[in-house]
Amino acid sequence: MYRWKLSSKEPCSISCSTGVARSFVICVRYDGSEVDDGYCDGLVRPEPIHDFCIGRECQPRWEANSWSECSRTCGDGFQFRQVRCWKMLSPGLDSSVYSDLCALENLERPLEQRTCKGPPCGPQWEVAQWSECSAECGQSSQVTRDVRCSEEEESCDPSTRPPSTKNCTGPPCERQWAMSEWGPCSGSCGQGMMVRHVYCKALEGHVVPESQCPAESRPLAIQSCGAMECLPHWLVQDWDRCNTTCGRGVRHRVVLCAGITGGKFRTREDSDCIPQERPADESTCFERPCFKWYTTPWSECTKTCGVGTRSRDVKCYQDREIVKGCDPLTKPAAKQACPLDPCPTEPPDENCKDEPNTNCSLALKVNLCSHWYYSKACCHSCRASHPP
Repeated sequence: MYRWKLSSKEPCSISCSTGVARSFVICVRYDGSEVDDGYCDGLVRPEPIHDFCIGRECQPRWEANSWSECSRTCGDGFQFRQVRCWKMLSPGLDSSVYSDLCALENLERPLEQRTCKGPPCGPQWEVAQWSECSAECGQSSQVTRDVRCSEEEESCDPSTRPPSTKNCTGPPCERQWAMSEWGPCSGSCGQGMMVRHVYCKALEGHVVPESQCPAESRPLAIQSCGAMECLPHWLVQDWDRCNTTCGRGVRHRVVLCAGITGGKFRTREDSDCIPQERPADESTCFERPCFKWYTTPWSECTKTCGVGTRSRDVKCYQDREIVKGCDPLTKPAAKQACPLDPCPTEPPDENCKDEPNTNCSLALKVNLCSHWYYSKACCHSCRASHPP
């Protein structure tokens, strides 16, 4: 008299691409009329049948990334972003496709470039890099840098002038002079000399700049040789490095009055040597032209929370002219990250509801809650099955 019958299917679970449709099971009388399920035997009730269904082809769409930071730190600039055509190819597979597909649908393409306006490009303070610290080990000194206005000196705000000096501390005192063995004598007394290498060494054994060892205790690198007895004469050491890294500077060397007594090298008082013959212990020197990197102050961070970026102008100058002679390896960074406090996250919506035209029970069965569409369209069902 009564039997179970598979009826027509539910609508496809997705409006485009491939989805799932489920058949209804109803109880019918011998004449085919639908009756209450209680008239049919529940023990033999067939399971609903799930079939794949093909919806209409998903339409493409334009997707745009977030705008870049302004191309200039002041004045008018440009911002850029990437625009791509996307299309859902199948559930869970949303992919970028050729732009022609969006163009054929006459979809309005989002802008990829727009103008942006920073603060007025008025005069700004420009600073060079700090000089090297000249302090000896364990002592304090100061380093300096050039600070100047990008236009006239009077045009920049004096209250915002960056400092041109700051304190610095010398290297650790675990530095000591080391030297090689003396080389052979080069000639007779007064003309003969022996040479050795003198260098500054850290405790770990590696060589460090000589400025990190005390200059007053530097061992001699050159001494007289050649006879058992040798009258006092002037003896010069090698020139120090020029006291500037660019332009004109001064260099020094040690000049000693020395002789050989009893076959041994001895330093003597300057008065024991002829004053008029004393070699110069100071001379001018010239290094490469003075190319210097100058930087403007950092711009504001591109974001107010999370991780953003900030930028500044970096230019190479020779005097007041912009040139290209600066060492690219020493170029200061023009951009850096600016980590901020974490961005606040929105609390979960406890009152979210499932979309009425979405088969959320099917979405739960085939585990589609992780997909961005179903997590939103089946918000209530997915939250119930995966509580936070």
